[in-house]
Parts: sequence; structure tokens; C-alpha cells
Amino acid sequence: MSPKTTSAALAAILLLAAAPAMAQDAPANADTPAPAAEAPADTAPAADAPAADASADAPVDSAAPAEAAAPDAAAAGDAATEPPGPDEAQVGSYYLRSSFDSWMLRCIKTENDADPCELYQLMKDGEGNSVAEMTLIPLENGKAVAGATVVAPLETDLTKGIALRVDSGEGRAYPFNFCAPVGCVSRLGFTAEELNAMKRGKAATISLLPYGAPDSEVVNLNLSLAGFTAAYADLEKAVDEMRENGGEAAAPAEAPAAADAPAAQ
Repeated sequence: MSPKTTSAALAAILLLAAAPAMAQDAPANADTPAPAAEAPADTAPAADAPAADASADAPVDSAAPAEAAAPDAAAAGDAATEPPGPDEAQVGSYYLRSSFDSWMLRCIKTENDADPCELYQLMKDGEGNSVAEMTLIPLENGKAVAGATVVAPLETDLTKGIALRVDSGEGRAYPFNFCAPVGCVSRLGFTAEELNAMKRGKAATISLLPYGAPDSEVVNLNLSLAGFTAAYADLEKAVDEMRENGGEAAAPAEAPAAADAPAAQ
């Protein structure tokens, strides 16, 4: 599956998604990582997903993994490929605006230069396998000042959700919202305090549990924060330029508290 096809498919599904969930306290242990499934391909910018009522979330069957084929290795490889520059990009496709260490600021080319942009990072496990990805955008008019989308493999224990920890701080738990053929999606909302912690931090860890694995085999993925402050500043600049050119960023409604899905222990 090509990145363009995968992104379009996930973008259509994200139209049904609710606003990013706020975190709930949950410690996340740094246990030995277990091999995980291949990574999903590129996702569409979260800015393309308009707000929806929380009741519109599709229910997820937590008793079994999602009934969809896992993305193949080729799709995972495509996710790690840098998009072209703005001059080479075609309308409707990604281009790379800038990069900051492990963060890419990528945008979608539009006809009127009102290009929606997002921060993107592909996460790998301890063996170098592409496992999950995060995209992040700024938000307005709510408690959350930034929203992120994490796409994890289909073979993930949905009942455990994911956990995010910055440096040695307290872990925060977030539920999965839905699954699609490209992977299972968790929408995260960050308060100003949580966003500042990421700017000050050196590294973050996202923890998830493969389906059927014991809690001791939680997979801890490194989310690099190197260059994050500069990357986020450039993202805000890109969003301002988009609005000046007539674009409109999504403004999800303030999210309710995270669901009862605990973080991987």
C-alpha cells in the first residue's frame, strides 16, 4: 500500500474520530521490549480531522485484535521515506518543509498555498523495527493546546491503551479510539504544562502491549524530543501562514477525560 493511498484511507476514517483524549495518571514500567508488529504507513495530518462528539467514536472490540490484515514490510519502509520538497510536491501530496533531528515538519500541497502541516516522527523498538508513528498539531479554544495522533500496530492489546512518559516523569495513559487497516489510532490532547514538559525534556517513552503478551513484555518505544522546541515553533509559524492564505485548521472541541483503558503495566 503506497503512502498516498494509506494516508487517504486514514484521513477518511479520521473524519469520524472525536477530539483527542486528555491523559489520566498511570505509571508505565520500563520492562524489556518485546518484538512488535510492522509499522503502519504514513498517516494524514490530524488537522484534517474536524471535531466530532465523543459519542461518535466507533466502539472497539477489546476482546480480540482488530480484524484486519497488518501492513506489510513495504508499507513500513515507505513511512520512513522523507517526502519531497515543496517545489517537487504535487497538489494533494506531502512535502517536507523542514526537519529537526528526529522530527519532520511535513505539509500537504494545496492550490492556494494554504497548506496544512504537522510534526511527524516514526518510532522504532529496541531492535530497530518500525512500530508506531506520531503526528502533532497545535489546537485552539480548549484545554488542550496541542493534539497528537499515535498509530500503533493492529496486533496491540486495545484494553491497555498506550502510556506516554517524558524523561523519568509520571506516565500518562490514553485509550485507543478506533482501528483501521493501517493500524490502531489513539488521539492525545496535551495541556500547556504537558507541552512545555516535552519542550524541556530530553526523551519520551510510549509504551504499548502486543496482543496476547504478558504485562512483563510491554514494548517501550523511544520518542525523541531532540529538536522538538524548534520544530514546534516552526509548526506554529506554518499554521499562521496557512491561515493567512485562507486555510482553516481543525479546532477539536475540548476532550473529555481519558477512557477507562489503563496504560500497559
